Amino acid sequence: MHWHGDLELEETKPTGKAGTYVRRLWPFFRPYLSRVIAAGALLLLTAGLGLAGPVLLKRAIDVDIGRNDLRGLTVTSLIYLGIQLVLLVAGYFQQVWLALVGERGAADLKQALFRHVLDLPMSFFDKTPAGKLISRVESDTEAVKMLFTRTSVVLLQSGLMLLGMSIIMGVASLRLFLLVLVLLPPFVVAFWVFQKKVRPVYIQVRRTVAETNNVVSEALKGLPVIQVFCQQRRFAQRMDDLNRLKYKHELKATILWHAVWMLVDFGEVLGMGLVLGVGGAWALKGQITIGTLFLFVSYITRLFGPLRAISDQINVMQRAFASAERTFQVLDQTPEPAGMPVNEPFRLKQAIACENLNFAYDGENFVLKDVSLVVRKGEKVALVGETGGGKTSVVNLLMKFYQAQSGNIRCDSEDLSTMDKHRLRSAVGFVPQEVVMFPGSLLDNLRLFDDSISREQVVEAARRARIHEAITRFPQGYDTVLTEGGANFSLGERQLLAFARALVRDPEILILDEATSSVDPHTEHLIQEGLEELLKGRTAIIVAHRLATIRMADRVLVVHKGHIAEQGTHDELLAHEGIYSRLYRLQYVGEAA
Repeated sequence: MHWHGDLELEETKPTGKAGTYVRRLWPFFRPYLSRVIAAGALLLLTAGLGLAGPVLLKRAIDVDIGRNDLRGLTVTSLIYLGIQLVLLVAGYFQQVWLALVGERGAADLKQALFRHVLDLPMSFFDKTPAGKLISRVESDTEAVKMLFTRTSVVLLQSGLMLLGMSIIMGVASLRLFLLVLVLLPPFVVAFWVFQKKVRPVYIQVRRTVAETNNVVSEALKGLPVIQVFCQQRRFAQRMDDLNRLKYKHELKATILWHAVWMLVDFGEVLGMGLVLGVGGAWALKGQITIGTLFLFVSYITRLFGPLRAISDQINVMQRAFASAERTFQVLDQTPEPAGMPVNEPFRLKQAIACENLNFAYDGENFVLKDVSLVVRKGEKVALVGETGGGKTSVVNLLMKFYQAQSGNIRCDSEDLSTMDKHRLRSAVGFVPQEVVMFPGSLLDNLRLFDDSISREQVVEAARRARIHEAITRFPQGYDTVLTEGGANFSLGERQLLAFARALVRDPEILILDEATSSVDPHTEHLIQEGLEELLKGRTAIIVAHRLATIRMADRVLVVHKGHIAEQGTHDELLAHEGIYSRLYRLQYVGEAA
């Protein structure tokens, strides 16, 4: 990540149209169509009744008061009050039903987005920080919700009100209505210009929010390092840069929005002046009634109220469309290939064979070059070599985290690229270099929340992995709730927990990216015992760093600068006096001593 004082984010222009976003979002809200229809019916009812108020007031002035009809005035007043009560009740249910639709639809969108993220290839996460994804899954989906709740209601209701008021005013006095109508074209042009100008600004706002989330996430995860190296000021400056950038974009959007708002207010003042001036003169001459003048005065306020509401909701809508665009950028990412599903569980019968693998994370700088290797059933193969030589890249390809640019991997006669990833991984026990623990109890972590695995199986696996005693020192034992990252266990103990997690499922194939953390001699001994138990009777591929682990292997492959440079047993490679011998002398002699 590149940091600098006057920070600016990459420019992204909106690529989709509003109709495209609504069409793609609608499937998430369609299951709740019945509530949408009910809310729509109430919307029509409230829009129609909302128009009746000034009409009733016109009747009260022109008819009831004009004729001194007290009874008629009472009836008109009661009808007016009844309509207002119906409006309140109908508006309440309309808002509640649409809020339910919005919440459920947004939750479905969030779930779909999260499920999609879980199936994306590792190459996507190489380029997308976790904080930005958190922003996409949480805040962007929440912003989209507004399209199907308040925004849709206000836009439809305001549109209906404008249409209804136009018809009523045209019927009441056509020439006075045409006088008011002259004011509308400038607002249409203003809204169009606003819509064009503001969406790119809100996309930048959403990008800045995502970047802010990412900085907070990184800072919290690396807080001990930040404090030790006194980098608080640097991270605070980064946050200040992002806040200033967000302020700049928000200010630009606010200026545009208030310009439209000011235009609407000016239109209302101008319209009121025309109606009172011109309409009042006509009323004095008897060309229109006082009630008609009052109706126009009432509708002028109501006419520009919907225009103001529309301008306000266009502001909200552009934020939502910016969020929708960012959401679909993730949903449009191609998920990890699933392969061809087969009902039978995978069982290795002969060997895993890699043939002429060429692989680059970025598609250009190859970290594996024409790599070929064979791991026979029941064989333990260690991958050793300098950091960056390509050992972990071989593991990543075997686990189908990435796809090689050329070459293939076969498990017996099956091509790994067409094999169902779930079928493959269900047969593989994978112990990564960095042990990951999830929120919840230790029991759930060891069986990965699979209730079909009994407590007895978990305890047996923990005993075999030499971690049972460390677990039972806690009062709650296997029901102990882990702190973040499993920090209530040491590094070495977390590695033993990872062994136990792999043993619980009794995998046929083991892929182990062995941790290199320094541990005390007692824990080191337990780790070696746990590893021996884990390797028993299994086919294993191990990225090995410790001498004891390498000696457990049947064969050692030296991965050097993307090639398999040497292979053989530990003793054969030492006698060869090549790369392995040099690495052994540099790294392992002290450990052996």
